Amino acid sequence: MPLNDFYLLPEDTPHQENVLEHGELIVAVEVPHVSWFSNSHYLKVRDRANYEFALVSVAIALEVEKDIIKSARLALGGVGTKPWRCQEAEMVLQGKAIDEATFTTAAEAALVGAKPLEYNQFKIELAKRAIIRAISTAVFPN
Repeated sequence: MPLNDFYLLPEDTPHQENVLEHGELIVAVEVPHVSWFSNSHYLKVRDRANYEFALVSVAIALEVEKDIIKSARLALGGVGTKPWRCQEAEMVLQGKAIDEATFTTAAEAALVGAKPLEYNQFKIELAKRAIIRAISTAVFPN
């Protein structure tokens, strides 16, 4: 089952986070080997180091060739009821030069249409900054 199909949006069943039925459990997760995952990074932003739950998290994987981003995968956590893949940001990154302007444009694209609730408006700016930092770390690891 693709990961995008596993998690449910609250809609009519806010008590149900995924498609598992009572008694079912996950016995394996298959992650395909992709050579360009070496240009990847996971960033978890928390209130305090001892809190497990992320305010925002970013997972990024990039295929880079000669200072150009050939392809990208980007997902956010902690910003919704399920992990959120940012295909708009992936499209912005594809074929672009590795520079801060590209990273910023991708971060903006990832949050277009975000609908914050009363007490979490800050997450939009936090997510944008986290995306820029995660991309930078993926392409410039040290």
